[in-house]
Amino acid sequence: MKRLLTLSLLTLFLAACKGTTTTEPIKVGFIGPLTGEVSALGKDILHGAQIKLDEINATGGISGQQVVLIAEDGRCNATDAASAAQKLVQVDKVVAIHGGECSAETIAAAPIAEAAKVVMLSPSSSSPDVTKAGDFIFRDYPSDALKTQAMAKYFSNKELTKVAIIAENSDFTVGFRDSLKKDLPEGALVFNETVDPGTKDFRTLLTRLKGADIDVLVDDLNSPANIALLLQQFREQGFKQLVISHDLGDSLEIPKLIGKASEGFQVINVPTLDPSGDFGEKFIGKYGEPQANLAWGGYGYDVMGILLQAISSAGTDGTAIRDYLYQMSSYDGVIAKVSFDENGDIRGIPYVLREVKDGIFVNVSDITVN
Repeated sequence: MKRLLTLSLLTLFLAACKGTTTTEPIKVGFIGPLTGEVSALGKDILHGAQIKLDEINATGGISGQQVVLIAEDGRCNATDAASAAQKLVQVDKVVAIHGGECSAETIAAAPIAEAAKVVMLSPSSSSPDVTKAGDFIFRDYPSDALKTQAMAKYFSNKELTKVAIIAENSDFTVGFRDSLKKDLPEGALVFNETVDPGTKDFRTLLTRLKGADIDVLVDDLNSPANIALLLQQFREQGFKQLVISHDLGDSLEIPKLIGKASEGFQVINVPTLDPSGDFGEKFIGKYGEPQANLAWGGYGYDVMGILLQAISSAGTDGTAIRDYLYQMSSYDGVIAKVSFDENGDIRGIPYVLREVKDGIFVNVSDITVN
């Protein structure tokens, strides 16, 4: 459990001295999936971060210092993320890290950042394990411990009492599955299987599923492409039941990949953003349509804004940045108003049920978690 820390004398001293003139740039690191099956998410987040960075630099940077973003490809796995964190901390000497994006990235990089007293702020890691990843580890994205409560509540309201889940064996998806198991009523999970990362053929599992009486399938895989494959093969086998997923399923890739097979597919996710809004116009004007979902760009934008505000207010010392984030009353982001609890987790954020209709995702209803 993290302690809620008051600003130390060192923090106050550094804040007072942060205006010292220097021409050296301030270095901020980035860890996210820039290649591989989840690269669409990573690139949207990076683009959002870059928009905010450019805005700050265009107004003179921080106390006259420009900010440089050093991006490393975490490839949504522990090995690459740990290597990226070592480089950013030991070689580049970054003052903070934007990321990781995937939960596996954040969990692997956290001990490195923690030992070096470098703040990491994730825009998209949702594994419940991130809550206890370290005192310098924060996230601007809700834990799956809340998202699965929203899903279980939705199932109860719709009287979907017999649940099947097919999960990939990764930090994020297993964390989501285990959290959902805790939130469902006893006996509700009637089919519970895991597959190896990168599995493409689910037909054998689906043949076995035909022997089970189910109301809903939870498609708990670790990339939009694989979520689409399972959904397509489920429909090809003749299943008519509802299929639902989490934030990785909330991607424009899925209806593009499988067309009509995606109709009626649902996700429970945080709210998305209106492309015609101020941020949407900025993003699309610079980078074109998002590769996955405009919300990911918004999260990237907000995380960069929070980090730069902390650096501007508290200086570049890692402990000072950490203390500032714990004490921050609210940051008015494009996604939500942000503050952090004693674990570095974002305080309350709503969920939205979204569904594919005529080839696009539309909002169906809000889902509150009490």
